[in-house]
Amino acid sequence: MRFKQLIFNTLCLLLCFLYTLPAFAQKDTGIKGVVTDELGDPLPAASIAVMNNKKIARGANTNLYGEFTIEANLKNGDNELVVSYIGKKSVKVKLTPDVIKKPIEVVLKTDETMLADVTIVEDGYNRLPRKDMVGAFTTVKADDIMMPAYQSIDQMLQGKVAGMSVVNTSARVGASPKITIRGTSTILGNSDPLWVVDGVIQEDPLSIDMSSAITSDMRELIGNQISWLNPQDIDNITVLKDASATAIYGSKASNGVIVVTTKKGTPGRVSVNYNTNVSVRERPTYDMYDFMNSYERIQFSKEAYEAGVRYQSEPLPQIYTYEGLMAMFNKRMITEDEFSRYLQRLETVNTDWFDLLTRNSVSQSHNLSISGGTDKYTYNASIGYQNNKGYEVGNENDQITARLSINSNINEKLSINAQLNGSVRDADGYGAGVNPYTYAMNTSRAIPAFEENGDRAFYSKYYTYQYNTLLGGKNQYSYNIFNEMENSFSFNRGTNFNASINVSYKILKWLTYQGTASISVTNNKSESYAGEKTSRVEQLYRGYAYGTEKAGSDRFNAALMPYGGVLNQANSQGVSYNTSHRLQFSKEFNEDHRLNAMLGMEIRSSESTSEGNTVWGYVPERGSILVSPTLPENFKPIGSDVTIGWGALAQLYNGAWNKMSTTTNYMSFFATVAYAFKNRYVVNVNVRSDASNRFGQDVNKQFDPTWSFGASWKIAQEPFMMEHAHWLDQLNLRASYGIQGNVVNTLSPEMIVRYQGLLQSYNEYYLSISSLPNKQLKWERTKSLNLGLDLALFGITMNFEYYRRNSNAIIRQDIAQEYGMSTMPLNGGLISNSGLEVTLNFTPIRTNDIAWTIGVNAGKNWNESSSDDRTAKADELTHTDFLNGSSDRPLKKGYPLSAFWSYKFTGLNGTNGYPTFKDATYDAVDGNGSVDPTTFLVYSGQSEPDFSGGFNTRLRWKNFNIGMDFAVALGAKKRLPNPYSTFTYGKMPDIFSNLSKELNDRWKQPGDEAHTNIPGLYTSVRDLYNLNLPNGLYDNIYSMWAQSDVRVASASFLRCTQLSLSYTLPRTLCQKIGLSRIQLSANINNLFVIASDDWKGYDPELGYSIQPRIYSVGLSLGL
Repeated sequence: MRFKQLIFNTLCLLLCFLYTLPAFAQKDTGIKGVVTDELGDPLPAASIAVMNNKKIARGANTNLYGEFTIEANLKNGDNELVVSYIGKKSVKVKLTPDVIKKPIEVVLKTDETMLADVTIVEDGYNRLPRKDMVGAFTTVKADDIMMPAYQSIDQMLQGKVAGMSVVNTSARVGASPKITIRGTSTILGNSDPLWVVDGVIQEDPLSIDMSSAITSDMRELIGNQISWLNPQDIDNITVLKDASATAIYGSKASNGVIVVTTKKGTPGRVSVNYNTNVSVRERPTYDMYDFMNSYERIQFSKEAYEAGVRYQSEPLPQIYTYEGLMAMFNKRMITEDEFSRYLQRLETVNTDWFDLLTRNSVSQSHNLSISGGTDKYTYNASIGYQNNKGYEVGNENDQITARLSINSNINEKLSINAQLNGSVRDADGYGAGVNPYTYAMNTSRAIPAFEENGDRAFYSKYYTYQYNTLLGGKNQYSYNIFNEMENSFSFNRGTNFNASINVSYKILKWLTYQGTASISVTNNKSESYAGEKTSRVEQLYRGYAYGTEKAGSDRFNAALMPYGGVLNQANSQGVSYNTSHRLQFSKEFNEDHRLNAMLGMEIRSSESTSEGNTVWGYVPERGSILVSPTLPENFKPIGSDVTIGWGALAQLYNGAWNKMSTTTNYMSFFATVAYAFKNRYVVNVNVRSDASNRFGQDVNKQFDPTWSFGASWKIAQEPFMMEHAHWLDQLNLRASYGIQGNVVNTLSPEMIVRYQGLLQSYNEYYLSISSLPNKQLKWERTKSLNLGLDLALFGITMNFEYYRRNSNAIIRQDIAQEYGMSTMPLNGGLISNSGLEVTLNFTPIRTNDIAWTIGVNAGKNWNESSSDDRTAKADELTHTDFLNGSSDRPLKKGYPLSAFWSYKFTGLNGTNGYPTFKDATYDAVDGNGSVDPTTFLVYSGQSEPDFSGGFNTRLRWKNFNIGMDFAVALGAKKRLPNPYSTFTYGKMPDIFSNLSKELNDRWKQPGDEAHTNIPGLYTSVRDLYNLNLPNGLYDNIYSMWAQSDVRVASASFLRCTQLSLSYTLPRTLCQKIGLSRIQLSANINNLFVIASDDWKGYDPELGYSIQPRIYSVGLSLGL
């Protein structure tokens, strides 16, 4: 906390210093005013000019809030004020003594034709007028998608861009969504798009050791490439989709590119802005789900027992479960009266695990920014703090961000922009095996959390301790979730520092040199701890409950680690360097010809190191000391005579300590040409050639180019159209074709070997081969075709896109066994994506007092594998692969990569209620393992949506603004939760597990099969549990039912992602208290979800969880 406080104090002093700088050069005298658009939003950097006899006397720009101050001298002939802004119609204000007495309010209206012509698009390398670009791209303003309750911009993009699918994977704070642009085009590689911030490519996040004790959810807490970036610092986001837009990025562009442009300072009065937001995440309740209460759960156990369902194992006698009570009563351990009293408590306890383990969490964010400058220099600085608490008790995330951007115009030819970014992010999670939300979902409500006197209730379970064979599987441990949470933890600290400098030097009027250099330093430190009082340490290292054995006892001597816990640590560091040099040519010839060209080269290098370590005997609550495990010579197992070598420390030499370093280098040459003739015919050409140590050893193939060609025709600008269809503001036809690339960073053309230590029989060091060399291995290639239509008429703008992408992906293929390995990654997997995209925006109402805007976007993608799996011999596909789907191999030609199949359910047996299936039988089958599973399975669909889109609307009435945002995803199919998942071998369910009320509708007697598809309980004394399949394998009837087509449901949904309301106080009132702007806001995120009723409360996007509703209030102050 001292480190955070030091950063905060230092940056606050820096901001105060910057605020005082312009005071020496500026005066708030003369004419004051504010410039807004039709919606009432301020227009920063609008041009203000005082005219004197039609000549510019002096000029200025508006600040962040659209305010301006400029001097005028009416006596010397200053008589007019001209206000202009890119894409807006200019406004002239006649200056008179009465006009300048009070602030001038100017409203600029949109000029649709001019907007298309003058808007500048940044693709990370280049800044080109929109009219000279023919690629498929979408630009959104950060203010239009801002959701104050979220801490990362990627979470705000759902439903905002046609053709971009944003799927949430977790409800925890800090988790990153899965983003795909125009479908998946890689199998073994990373399908995430490339992120570029202010022209600097962002490297993939550092990995951490995913050992059994470094919990998997820590990966979510680390974040992604831009988790360090404060959303409040972002100005706009441009999503590049087709080859014409992305080919300039070469081997990183196949998955699309997201270009983030941050805010810059503007000349004029100093602007200080403070934003704060407080949000409340709504916790889940049992009303949202379809689980049994405690009475129903016990009644089910009674019915199952009376029906003849057998137990999985002998119930352990205890008072915390119905089965345990029965065991105690049958063994005469309790009287009938005691049995009835304990049973009554279990039936009525109705433990609300959600109330105990989740919360209505309160999060907050604060952001302070300052910007301003003069004609010679501008600056923009900010500091932000975010504290995000998840609805699970103990899930928390803190982040401090700081940013400074300075732009200096040294002279008419030379300008320099420097940026510094820093962030510190702390995330708290849980130890291994601890998950409050999952526990609340899966634990029976008939189990009490506390004793009747208020003490914690520890229920018992059987387990096997490997060094006490005398007890075998009858060892007992006691469990209480609060004890586990109290004595375990996981933690991640991520720090990020970025520095970049951009130099622009105008060599000639039409030739400019631009250079960029950047460095990024990232560090991640992760820890996961299981303490000596946890059940995990008891089961793995001790064999008895903490503190229950005295030194010298048999069980004490058989403990690997009588005291202390286990601490797993993972540390990773990364440094990346980037430098690029570009020559830009921009010139017009005879007003009919316009040429923009760029020639450049880029060098990138990234180095990463990671180290994992495990410490045994760690006790943080006693001064972070280490306690020695049992020495090998003192260790005495019970019931067997085995040697333990190094004891608890044996794992240290079997992977508990590891270290890895990776270096990746790129050298690239690229060129772009954008030519326009008569402002109507435009041609774009992009070429890039990359070389990298990832592309193979063949010198002749180290450089392999990507390229694109595109053209557009602005039909509406043709003279005959302007004469006969003047109502048509825009009609553009576009086409592009090119090749995009993708590097699979997890693979290498070099031989990869792993040192394995000493080979005992030979007493020599040895190593194993992990990957064979392949000098031909190179990046994946995607051939991309795009056709586009831009249309604007009657105030409605529309965009239509059709694309087709064919990818040559890397897959694993069979090789001869003589190589010592069965498979090898090779180029050759064929994947195709094709789709349609539509974007529509219009403003039905636009007046000074009221304005209403509507935006719609939609994208449909058809994804399919154009080749079958190539590992038919070495790693043959089985029916299980088709049932589960596969993310790392194509399953069947002509089907999507996310395709999955199911058993064909044919109904319930009317005699016993057991499920029946097509092509499955109890009779012996002389099957052939090579039988195509799709001959007896049925295709169920794809697990990822093939249609995504969004709808947004904004309504302004005077100073009030209300908005609604929706996201839609269609086409995905998923399996419903299996109510029989804990019924192992058809026997009684786990006595501690929660059960779905679906089981109350199960088959119970002949005739029920007519109105239910829920199988009956397994009570047969005959072996009717397993069915034989045509491929010679078998499966059990309950597993088959859970994976049958009857349990497949649509995962399509419509989500209201945000409802927002804001009110801006009148400017005159703000000025009375010394402020320029005061805005109050309120937001609700995830207001509702419309989905199939089959999910019974679950969110189909997450599968087995929900997205919490979030309520937020905010305050924005301008100075």
